[in-house]
Amino acid sequence: MAFVAAVIVVLTLIAMTTGRAPAVLALICALVAAGLLGIATPGELFGGLSNAGVITIAAMLVIAKGVLHTGVVSRVTYRLLTGVRTPGQALRRLIPPVGFVSALINTTPIVAMLIPAAKELQQQSGVPARGVLLPIAHATTLAGSATLIGTSSNLLIAALAAPAGVELSMFSFVPVAVPVALVGWVVLLLTAPRMLRGTSEVAARDLSWQAEIPISARAIAVGRTAAELGIHTTPEFALQEVLRWGKPVGADSVLEVDDVLVYRATESGVRMLWGSPRFGLSPQRLYLVAVADNEQATIRELEEDEDIMVVAAQTDKRLRDAPAEPGALCLVTASSADVLADSPLVALWQQATGKAPQTGKTWVALGILAAVILAGSFGIAPVELAAVTGAVLMVLTGVLTPRSAVRALNWNILAIIAGSIGLGVIVVNSGLGGYISAAILELSGDSTALVVLVIAVGTTILTNIVTNAAAASILTPVVLTIAASTGLDPVLLLITVGTCISFTFFNPFSHQSNLMVMRPGGYSTATFMRFGIPLTVVSLVTVFGVGWALLSL
Repeated sequence: MAFVAAVIVVLTLIAMTTGRAPAVLALICALVAAGLLGIATPGELFGGLSNAGVITIAAMLVIAKGVLHTGVVSRVTYRLLTGVRTPGQALRRLIPPVGFVSALINTTPIVAMLIPAAKELQQQSGVPARGVLLPIAHATTLAGSATLIGTSSNLLIAALAAPAGVELSMFSFVPVAVPVALVGWVVLLLTAPRMLRGTSEVAARDLSWQAEIPISARAIAVGRTAAELGIHTTPEFALQEVLRWGKPVGADSVLEVDDVLVYRATESGVRMLWGSPRFGLSPQRLYLVAVADNEQATIRELEEDEDIMVVAAQTDKRLRDAPAEPGALCLVTASSADVLADSPLVALWQQATGKAPQTGKTWVALGILAAVILAGSFGIAPVELAAVTGAVLMVLTGVLTPRSAVRALNWNILAIIAGSIGLGVIVVNSGLGGYISAAILELSGDSTALVVLVIAVGTTILTNIVTNAAAASILTPVVLTIAASTGLDPVLLLITVGTCISFTFFNPFSHQSNLMVMRPGGYSTATFMRFGIPLTVVSLVTVFGVGWALLSL
């Protein structure tokens, strides 16, 4: 039966690695085959659907979206990047705070929010996004393995180890993961400026849009000048004047509530301004609309419906003076598409971007996250219960709408994680895990150092071939068997695995953050390999040294 299980597992991993079949489909086929062959019961194979780790991961996705929805990460990022002139300077400012946040919430949405910030930095200061995005993605991955909730693989390892009586707490991973992350950050700071050189693609654009952006009471721009905030002039937009009570004041004036900043911009520049947390804009989406046939109207008359506000139009005049010519394009905010459908001046529309960051609930969202961490850290409640409670509170307090909370759940990722748990069941029930454990012990002899080395290297190789969830599901039962056979501390072996699972530096397809930065940074697969070699080697040396030292105590 172990041989049959090995064939199923290997074929599944090949399908997942080569992309010949969707990962979810490959896993489902493996579970069905194992069930038909009697390797495990359906309850065991599909038990991942009710696994505590999967439930916690789902809840943490909602909590992460709630925190990021407030724009707090974007606001901090933009402030940190003010005055930056080199990629090295950007990395020194970003890596520590972003790494800290990555240990508390899922890293993927953090990287997603850093991409536009890096692009804007490139446009404003000529700092190539190529030199920033990949190091930041790797830095967040390293830091995410430092806590139980920082990465889904740690939660999965903890959930799989619990039935064996091995408990992993919120900060169990710290002794190994934190030293590795700190050393890895140093490597990133030293190698990135040398290995990811590039030139910024800054070119003149056609600033054909007139944008008028208001300053709300929630804006972080209040009390500062546009130049200080980095929202004065870029290739995508140029500040023309500041209006205060309808009258122009100097463009270098200190901004006040209800001021209106008038820009010439590209369409992408308008979207960039709208998405910036500096303005504290309304919690409505931005729509691109085409004006209907009405020769007597002006662009501002679109606002006759109080639920519509015109942000920009493709015109060279002030919005109050620009005629609403048939087919003219505008960017407007609206409470819903139904409002646009009811407007006689709107012919066609499409959603241009999501809602602007909402700052009003920042402390509520951060308070919920802190409560979840404290409850899980001090044993006030099980981590999964604390996380689910936090997710519910994000909705009850109005940080997220119920629909937004549901959309935060990445069902494809959750299905892959649940299916990977079933793959681990196949490895255990068939006896394949015992053979793998025996092979590792045979290679290691009686040497603790070799046990740590083989586990670290094997985990690193596997995590760059398949998903983190699959690596965690296969290796957790193997490591537990090794710990039982050798008398080594199972917690230390598991946190070694959890740390090494973050070494997804060779393959752009091994981690979602890698794929996210690949195109914006202009990276190739060869770039990942070349840049990942020194980071992986140093990280492995560090994890080996720390793990061996701790196991030898």
